[in-house]
Amino acid sequence: MKKITLLLIAFATILAGCTNSSTTNRLTSENDSLRNVIAERDAALEEVVNTINAVEEGFDAINEAYGRVNLDAASAEQSKMAKLKKDISFINETLDSNRKRIAELEEQLKNNKNASAQLKKMVANLKAELEEKNKQIAQLQEELASKNIHIEELDKAVEGLKGNVDELSKAKADNEKTISAQDAQINTVWYAMGTKSELKEMKILSGKKVLKEAGAKMDYFTKADKRDLKTILTNEKSAKILTTHPEGSYKFERNKEKKYVLTITDADSFWSVSKYLVIQVR
Repeated sequence: MKKITLLLIAFATILAGCTNSSTTNRLTSENDSLRNVIAERDAALEEVVNTINAVEEGFDAINEAYGRVNLDAASAEQSKMAKLKKDISFINETLDSNRKRIAELEEQLKNNKNASAQLKKMVANLKAELEEKNKQIAQLQEELASKNIHIEELDKAVEGLKGNVDELSKAKADNEKTISAQDAQINTVWYAMGTKSELKEMKILSGKKVLKEAGAKMDYFTKADKRDLKTILTNEKSAKILTTHPEGSYKFERNKEKKYVLTITDADSFWSVSKYLVIQVR
């Protein structure tokens, strides 16, 4: 009996050791995974911060280059003109580099769930500063034109700015088109009206169930924009709504001709349960 007891104790000890070992391995694995996630997050944020610093350094260098620009001296001396061309070429190249880096930043922040509001605000400020520098380039060209000074490097800078504006305009138009399509889709609703036999034939009505049968003829429905659809005249003295819509969002009553008219008083609420409306007449 004593031997059996000792064996049981030994077995329990081994089992506990196995359990502890299994738990330790699991915790170690979870800890390693957590460390990897934190390391990836820190690396991504560090990359964003480094890019922000590079853009700011680029703007500082542009400001220094602007400070060296002297249009009066350039118009008088050929050597100063060469220096002016060099400075403008540098400004153009740095602006283009910053423009690309800011685009990269926006993409990085869009794909980074850990990006803070402060980082996003910093990138927005960099975009505003880039826009200000673009305006300075345009103003510089106007000043040179007034002095009859023509610099190819500046023409390239302004041309690049125009190209950037064209890209932004195209992107804006594409976004507006997408938003318009999404907006139309969100506000699209469908309604159908027919007798009981017609609705059954179209497989819209099955017993007392509406739109529960496979193969319903959806082309029987009329497509509409819920923002514009305010009233539906049934032209029938007997009618009822088969689909579910919140009370208080509509009125379904007879007009002077004793024919039922649906008046939607709260479109968002009315269509919140279903995008489909089915009215049975006669």
